[in-house]
Amino acid sequence: MEIAYEKLYFDENCVFHFQEFILPRFASPFHLHDEYELIFIKKSHGKLYLGNNVLNFTDGDLFLFAPGLPHCFFNTSGYELENIPAHAIVIQFRKDFLGDNLFNKREASQLIRLLEKSKYGIQFFSPKKSILKKFQRLNQKKNLKRLGDFLVILDELATKRNIKLLSPENTLNICNINDSRIITNVYKYVAENFQKEISFDAAASVANMQRSAFCRYFKRKTKKKFSEFVNETRIMHARKLLAESDKTIIEIAFECGYENTSYFNRQFKIYCDNSPTTFREQLNHD
Repeated sequence: MEIAYEKLYFDENCVFHFQEFILPRFASPFHLHDEYELIFIKKSHGKLYLGNNVLNFTDGDLFLFAPGLPHCFFNTSGYELENIPAHAIVIQFRKDFLGDNLFNKREASQLIRLLEKSKYGIQFFSPKKSILKKFQRLNQKKNLKRLGDFLVILDELATKRNIKLLSPENTLNICNINDSRIITNVYKYVAENFQKEISFDAAASVANMQRSAFCRYFKRKTKKKFSEFVNETRIMHARKLLAESDKTIIEIAFECGYENTSYFNRQFKIYCDNSPTTFREQLNHD
């Protein structure tokens, strides 16, 4: 369902909405909603598009998104060939999930700060195994045990310091359902094709526009040139390969869709402030 706004139908008798996804690949369109969203990637990898930003995601990642923050997860081309289903667990809840007065209470002060930060999107690094266990088994609990475990999860995350804010600004300008459909289709095209030649004409065709009109439209909606967005997607993938493989710089450049290693090095330095070689050396030093 390709829409800009996702309306969730909550059971009014429940504090939060729990849902588990096990799919051949993630297929949710670019969307936003009125609820906070905690999402645990149990098994999958690919690109997270958050506002007008692009990031890597992989097994074990845990994120928190505020209401109104548009996002989607795309697996890279050929993911199905791995024969490993994409598996995610999602908890969605409203700000008033325990009543209107909760956030006036001293006990909720740390949670308030966490939810305020979530408007930028939060990634939690190395969450405790006990918390992830509670997260995955939450829907098996009933009554106050279910609520209690949910509050324990929130409390643990609210006091966690090892976090990263993902989207310093969200300048994405999606105004209607048609905008959402176009941006979703273009993002999907890039996510599935960045490892080979990306065609402006093909992207324009995906958006059902002429090339010149598409370039103007994409820049107006995302505040980025289409070429910049493609390079950002490729460089994020290069960072992942540099960190997780022993492939050579040349191999990584080609795998990320670059035919010219010098151009790859220049683009990498633009987005990462140093060369691929230096980036890898710093990772190994850490």
